[in-house]
Amino acid sequence: MTLFEECKEALKQDFNLVNNEKEVTKLLQIFPLKGNYMVWGKIEYKDYDCMEELLSDFSDLAKIHFYVLADNADIPIFKSNLKLIIDNIYDIMALSPKVYIFDENVVIEPLFPSYTLRVGQKNSGTDRLTI
Repeated sequence: MTLFEECKEALKQDFNLVNNEKEVTKLLQIFPLKGNYMVWGKIEYKDYDCMEELLSDFSDLAKIHFYVLADNADIPIFKSNLKLIIDNIYDIMALSPKVYIFDENVVIEPLFPSYTLRVGQKNSGTDRLTI
């Protein structure tokens, strides 16, 4: 079983492959990327070592679908709800050293090789990103 298959199995309650990968990658472009790297200096962000704290801070988004994009062409983009993603974050982090978890307002990047998640949030009504 591949790491992707293990991840898919862990998220089986709410796992969906994305058909429109180009549109999803365009969505990620609303955040400040340079090459394949997030420019965190242009985003207000918060680092989370405790997944329960992250879910508490973003409890209103727990059931919202987030996209998962791994920096590996062999792994398709998929989506699942945020709670399930966070509950299975170690399976997702195992997919690639660089993974982005995002929707149109929030971007999350696991900080490999640690288990810290960096979270930036787009402030509604402005172009400024804030936590």
